[in-house]
Amino acid sequence: MNNRTKSPAFSVLIPDGDEANALSVVRCLAEVKNIQVFVISEHKYAPIRFSRYVKKFIHLPFGDNENYLAGIIEAIKKTKADVLLPVGVRAVRLIIEKKETFAKVIANINTPEIHSFDIADDKWLLSRWLKENNIAHPETLLFSPGDNLEEVISKISFPIIVKPRVGWGGKGIEIFENNDQFEEWYSGFDHKMDLIVQDYIKGYDIDCSLLGKQGEILAYTIQRSIKYSADYPWPYGLEFKNQEEILAIVEDLVEKFNWSGIVHIDLRYDEVEKRANLIEMNPRFWASVTASIFAGVNFPYLACLTALGEELPIIKLEDKIVVRSGPAVKMTWKRIVKNQKNLNFDNSFLEFIAKDPLPTIIGETLEYYQNFRNR
Repeated sequence: MNNRTKSPAFSVLIPDGDEANALSVVRCLAEVKNIQVFVISEHKYAPIRFSRYVKKFIHLPFGDNENYLAGIIEAIKKTKADVLLPVGVRAVRLIIEKKETFAKVIANINTPEIHSFDIADDKWLLSRWLKENNIAHPETLLFSPGDNLEEVISKISFPIIVKPRVGWGGKGIEIFENNDQFEEWYSGFDHKMDLIVQDYIKGYDIDCSLLGKQGEILAYTIQRSIKYSADYPWPYGLEFKNQEEILAIVEDLVEKFNWSGIVHIDLRYDEVEKRANLIEMNPRFWASVTASIFAGVNFPYLACLTALGEELPIIKLEDKIVVRSGPAVKMTWKRIVKNQKNLNFDNSFLEFIAKDPLPTIIGETLEYYQNFRNR
């Protein structure tokens, strides 16, 4: 982390600086010398604007896709950026759809075909595709508005997990141990969108992040969520460690999809059946993208190199334990003051915040202010 990677000089335009993970992508690029970063954002005072790594911030009300496209093209002309690097689903899909238009004015990162992208982004379509291609996954039902609740219940075995058909970040996910819990929840639920109902696998989450090109994996990391305390609702951090079983499943997926581009794949290891199941795909940049740097892979940087046709550096994966900022402080205090020597970790997300604190401070302040106003 102290020695920044050297790179051929180039500039990057991020067209969706409002995305939750855009700041993490910027911080990844900042780990490499000679890269200039320009950012487009729909919100004039988006926290990413205050990053010390952003050379130019462009405020652009997105509107519909045609206006958004025109705004991006205009920003490319103004900045003379070398690489267009989308972060979230909307921008990635637009760039796939308008690939020929963008190719005339800027280098684009590898992306999948639009049909593959849409399958990966839709949990129901993905579950059907996984079944057709004999890739292990949990039993999945589509629960649409208007479907009969009793009929759905008759087709499932508890425990189950219910989630929106399209969505990310754990939003709208519910777990039910039995029929009574499910019916009680549903009685107060405003069912206006398609839901996915899956068997809940008793085990642990394990994910694979990767960059692919025409069915071949160019770079990857594998991470398992870890918890040090039963009373903390979220994983304290991530353990990066290579696992051949997970890699084999992902290689099969990438080959059969003929996948190109970045993607974060969620799997869950079944501790009863002793096997991993593929849960979903996220064809965009993900929340823990900075943590992969500690394990040896800078995905945003590698995506840019592939766009420019540059040779990728030799990748040496490292086993690492990376924890969240808050838990890192608590664990360090307990280790020093309470002599709890088992609370060990290698790195923390706090390292990135410490070098670029202003966006985080402003973002947290605005969030607290909005929550206070909404009381």
